Amino acid sequence: MFQEVGDGIRCSGTTLTINPFISKVNTWKDPFEPTYLENVYDDSTDDAGNLLNPGGVLYTKPVRTGQAKNNLSFNYGITATVAVPLDRRMTNNCVAAMNTRIKYLEQAYKAKKLDYSLGRLKVCAEQLKLGVVYAKDSPSYVVCEDVRLVNPPNTLPDHKHSISENPSAPFSFQKGTLQEASSPE
Repeated sequence: MFQEVGDGIRCSGTTLTINPFISKVNTWKDPFEPTYLENVYDDSTDDAGNLLNPGGVLYTKPVRTGQAKNNLSFNYGITATVAVPLDRRMTNNCVAAMNTRIKYLEQAYKAKKLDYSLGRLKVCAEQLKLGVVYAKDSPSYVVCEDVRLVNPPNTLPDHKHSISENPSAPFSFQKGTLQEASSPE
């Protein structure tokens, strides 16, 4: 069994395969012979005990073979196979390559997502600058609904400054530059 992440990275690990099975077997004998003929020999002897007709066949008799015409059997069971890779170095290298590939794919996905988001932001901002927006009941309204034009080009945001009048205090850049008279000792 292999795990594959693309670019030809395909790793095999320890696998356990369990297979149940049921089989039906039908066997037959060809040619089928239910009986065979057995010779019955003439074993008649004279007074001295010698055979009168040695090797002479009196008749043949049929003998059952006990052979079945066919044999039908049902078999069932489970087979289990365990496969273990023997070279752990190669397995570890393959797992490291898989992890590197997965990190690459995750980063590529994030880059594509960023490209999409920036492209959507750019197009929506350009349309907002032109004063064009989708109607709220448009199915496309959701595309740019979260984009805001904060500071349109060539305009300053509204702002105010407060100026305090304290002529005796030196400016911040002048602090520490005035020398006071020193008293002689």
